Amino acid sequence: MHKVLIVDDEPMIREGLKTLVDWEKHGFTVVGVGASGKEAVEKHQELGPDLLLIDIRMPVMDGLQAIEQIRKTDTACHLLILSGYADFNYAKQAIAHSVDGYILKPIDEDELESYIERISAQLKKESEQQLSSEQTTILLREELLQQLSKGKFDAELAASQDLKSLLGAQAKYYQLLLIELYSREHSLTMNATLKKKLTDIVERKQIGWVFSAEPFVGVLLKDYLLQNDSREQIRQWIEDCCGERVRFAAVASEPVRDPEELRQWSEAVAGLLKQRFMLKGQQIHIATLSSDPRQSDDNQRDGLSIDTLAQKLYYMLDIGSKEGVNKALLEASNQICNNESSEQAIKSCWAQLLTIVLNKAATFNPHLSVQEDLKMITALYLAHHYDEMLEQLRERLADLALKLGKSDSSSVMKQMTDFIERHYSENIKLETLADLFNYNSGYLGKMFKNYTGDHFNTYLDQVRIQHAIELLQEGLKVHQVSERVGYANVDYFHSKFKKYKGVSPSSFKNASGKPGADL
Repeated sequence: MHKVLIVDDEPMIREGLKTLVDWEKHGFTVVGVGASGKEAVEKHQELGPDLLLIDIRMPVMDGLQAIEQIRKTDTACHLLILSGYADFNYAKQAIAHSVDGYILKPIDEDELESYIERISAQLKKESEQQLSSEQTTILLREELLQQLSKGKFDAELAASQDLKSLLGAQAKYYQLLLIELYSREHSLTMNATLKKKLTDIVERKQIGWVFSAEPFVGVLLKDYLLQNDSREQIRQWIEDCCGERVRFAAVASEPVRDPEELRQWSEAVAGLLKQRFMLKGQQIHIATLSSDPRQSDDNQRDGLSIDTLAQKLYYMLDIGSKEGVNKALLEASNQICNNESSEQAIKSCWAQLLTIVLNKAATFNPHLSVQEDLKMITALYLAHHYDEMLEQLRERLADLALKLGKSDSSSVMKQMTDFIERHYSENIKLETLADLFNYNSGYLGKMFKNYTGDHFNTYLDQVRIQHAIELLQEGLKVHQVSERVGYANVDYFHSKFKKYKGVSPSSFKNASGKPGADL
């Protein structure tokens, strides 16, 4: 409804004008009345009417003086002058102030209504024009900001006066912020909802503009530097706008003095956001213009051996070392991230590593069910962020270490001999155990010799030969036994067996009463 202010020093006329016309029928509502020119100026400033009905002759300040004051700040308000005097000078002054009509008292109802109908039509047309203008401005601003977020900028528009009308008054600093939304329950309306809610906040606080920058939501911040409290404040606004089910990651440029400078930041901001998996969620990150060293220098990449990393992780699980599991996870994480950069490749490496670990766990611990733990492989593919995925793995593997771990209150030496007994068939070395139990290998070797009476390799050979004897007695062929106890080379197995038992494995097998011992 359009607002009407009625000002006349005669109370009966003021009250009569409130009911003389069916204001609501023409889209008006009377918002106030006044008795003097001074009140007209004050109430105009307070109420902001679209139409002012005002008498000319009033005490303190007459109507024309009031109109002159009002026109200094408001050229859009429609004016109808009421007067008991048909004086040409009054009419001439009224014309100079763009008055819509000059009505003589006593007021003719039909004449007044005719003016009201005409002004109502004009206001409707002005509203439509203003709406059209505002919509055009919004569309142009949206297009300009979309170009900016993609590294483009219309130089002609930047040099014109239109830039100020689109972006508002010049700011000291500008920052480009891009926001990506994601959810397991994907919705096509997420971006639109965030844009609408965030627009209400940002524009109400007059700190910038929100725009669509598919697949992101963009914000051009003006004089709102993302530092400390302000950074946390806008992070909280975004989180509140998203709701509990929707996650987000956001990246901003550093502040610049001119919006055109943001062109050089668009690639860095969008590029960092495309690496969202490696970023922390529910945070605003600041981009830099420097390139990613992993992408620019392949020589920095380490050799990646998933089997070696999996072996080390499994050994830590096997001895029940939570600290060791964390250490092995960190080492695996560093190597995988140094060699892979895409989300899919990183998740694939971890899935391969975990598959090896869980298969070993199932093989060496048939009494335990690791089916539940296999779900961690599925879970890692659902993770939105690397740090969340790694923390989830750390928790699941800590639980698995409790189930598989063989460590107890016994000495490190007892744990080592038990470990050798379980893993004699594998390529274990003293350095392997030193790493597992966090000892210097030389010092650990001396401790082991004092405890067992044998050097590590001698002790390992004797354990292997003892198990080889059991397998030969079960009727396995020599080459099968050699492989099962950890000797890949059959000739080497022969030499070791003869060294400790004085006869070849074939002779031992024949002597034990088993069938021929063909290799």
